[in-house]
Amino acid sequence: MSLTRLTEHEAKTFIPLKENYGNTGIENAAFFTITPSERGEGWEDVTYYTEKKYGLYADQGEGDQWVYVLSNPSLPKEYLKIGYTKLKPEERAIQISSATGVPTPYKVEWAYKCFNGELVERMTHEKLKAFRVNNRKEFFHISLEEAKDNIILIGNKFK
Repeated sequence: MSLTRLTEHEAKTFIPLKENYGNTGIENAAFFTITPSERGEGWEDVTYYTEKKYGLYADQGEGDQWVYVLSNPSLPKEYLKIGYTKLKPEERAIQISSATGVPTPYKVEWAYKCFNGELVERMTHEKLKAFRVNNRKEFFHISLEEAKDNIILIGNKFK
């Protein structure tokens, strides 16, 4: 594994590895910086960065994908489905509501328009893994406000 050293100025455009929710292992780093440490003379801090850039989609409009939050009256109120779609969120809710194992239709509680919905969804799932109801499903035991706050936090890094 070969990492590239960046200047502090260059590093400001890349997302730090510690913010790469769930994928913070050194194998996910592409760059690093070495800066003087606050611990005192002779100490230096190494900070690792991903290949992902802040503002990757700046000045490109609103986006063409969605990360959505759905609820279903057949499930406990605090069980929310967080997913992504290239369709309109309402169309996606209708699509998954038609499955034979779904007793009542899903309702779109909120949606976030973005460019790389799959990445924002994946990073959100990683960040919220402690709230996940089942590791193989997209349901989280979380409030709508908490879900929204986390999606915005992650999604806004790419705006």
